[in-house]
Amino acid sequence: MIINSSNIALLDSIIRIGENIYLPISDMSIVYNIKVDYIAATNRVVIDRLNRGMIKAMAIKDTKIKYKARGLSKSVGELKQGEIVNCFYTTSKGWRQIRTLSGIVGYIKANKLGDEYIVRQDMRERGLAVKINRDSYYSKSFEITDNTETKRVILENLFSVTSDDIEVSERNNTEESNSKIWASVSNEKLKDQTNEILQDYKLRTNLIDLIVKKSIEQNVNGISIDFSNIQNNDSMIRFMIELAPKLREVGINTCVLLNQNIEEQDYINVVDYIVE
Repeated sequence: MIINSSNIALLDSIIRIGENIYLPISDMSIVYNIKVDYIAATNRVVIDRLNRGMIKAMAIKDTKIKYKARGLSKSVGELKQGEIVNCFYTTSKGWRQIRTLSGIVGYIKANKLGDEYIVRQDMRERGLAVKINRDSYYSKSFEITDNTETKRVILENLFSVTSDDIEVSERNNTEESNSKIWASVSNEKLKDQTNEILQDYKLRTNLIDLIVKKSIEQNVNGISIDFSNIQNNDSMIRFMIELAPKLREVGINTCVLLNQNIEEQDYINVVDYIVE
């Protein structure tokens, strides 16, 4: 089944009631960037938006969990001292929204929590992608200005997509102090199969995970996608929509080269940089 340009093999049944079609949301978690958990003990389904920040914390004293962020609100549960909870934000009056490990959602006073640590940060609203001149890009060493800050970038032809992996070329060791290292990702060795990979949900997800893994291992600051012979633009857009947030979450920028099948308007709100 094609969902948002993703070829999904659903593990559970599709239900049709009247004119409405119901799909198993657990099979679409990556498509919509969510995490779905079922808590059998309380018969609750918990859905997390992975672009929303989360903090873990421990209750430092027993307290009631309130339905709304005010003292006179009804209680929806109780938090025991030492219990671990997920936290989302603090209101101006010192209340924090929490979710217990059993799935109860409500509010408690922020001063009832301690030992906080960040699980993930909010993905900030982004501006439009910064444009890079093609001639400058191909020089392999160029400057970019982002948020009034100028950075020197060194581009290395580092990653090449193969049938089941990402081939890593030898580093050229030309890094300059204070420069950012970007790795170019080429499909030169797999041009004929790239379209098939991008259109298949599992293959595309595996490629994304490999790019993220190799980028972290090689300690690069940015990834530049240089794919040619792309025939299905929708699947390429979906690939970038899924790849960019995963890289951004680990502090790696995403760039894409424009060509006759990859047009600016489709990526300007998705990636960090565009090569014109």
